[in-house]
Amino acid sequence: MSEEFEYLQRAVDRLMEAQREALDVTERALNAEAESLGEDERSGASERFETALVDVRDILEGALEDARDILEGGA
Repeated sequence: MSEEFEYLQRAVDRLMEAQREALDVTERALNAEAESLGEDERSGASERFETALVDVRDILEGALEDARDILEGGA
């Protein structure tokens, strides 16, 4: 395999890994929310979803940065 192909493969692998991580975070948040949706807890639900979305965004942004580093520097 060429070196360029290997860099591209690593970038794609990292993005796929990030997608799995993001989906896991989202699933955990949704499962936790489904278990605790009482009348008094609805305001807290929004807060937990916001936290989960921040986690997902951080994971995907980190993966994008990793992929850029791989593609630009071959690290």
